[in-house]
Amino acid sequence: MSFSFLNGKSPFDEAEERLEAGETVNGKPKMPVAPAMGWQDGVTLLVIIALVIGGYQYYQYVKRSSAEAFAACDTIYAAIAGDVNKYAEMEKCYEATWDLGFVSDSLEILRQNRLGEVEDLRNIQKDLLASANAAFDKGDTAAAVKIVTEYKGAMLLYTGDQSEWNEIAKLKVAPAETAPAAEPAEKAAEPAAEIK
Repeated sequence: MSFSFLNGKSPFDEAEERLEAGETVNGKPKMPVAPAMGWQDGVTLLVIIALVIGGYQYYQYVKRSSAEAFAACDTIYAAIAGDVNKYAEMEKCYEATWDLGFVSDSLEILRQNRLGEVEDLRNIQKDLLASANAAFDKGDTAAAVKIVTEYKGAMLLYTGDQSEWNEIAKLKVAPAETAPAAEPAEKAAEPAAEIK
């Protein structure tokens, strides 16, 4: 068995030479001592330490970026109290958080609740559109127009439904459909004729 070292001797050869020379420790032959760590081990250890520190710093950066993104969405959500049209902007903001590298459990629940709120409002508006279409199909244009024009919430319908909504809102109500409002004036004139 042979070992290749810089000086051409193995530690065992050196120990055998010292043993032959009579070198002992506490009466026992001195055994060869290998270095605690070679330079390759040192480099490997430094690389591992750098990876751990770099990974921790990256985790902190991703966590901070996630918190900032959710804080921006929360600011938009707070503005909804003054402007219901912010719902669409808030939805886009929370949808963008799906691309974040880190989202805590509490932020995940918050995102689901806020997006669920928007979806509930969208479904309400879809129901109103269905009611307006049903009234329109029955020939009651005035009722259809009334349903869509009385809605004061955010426009959350998707493109096709939104254009249909807008078309109904633009319809002009025919004068024949507003005729019932003239009846009270005719009834008020009848008693006056009887007094004469």
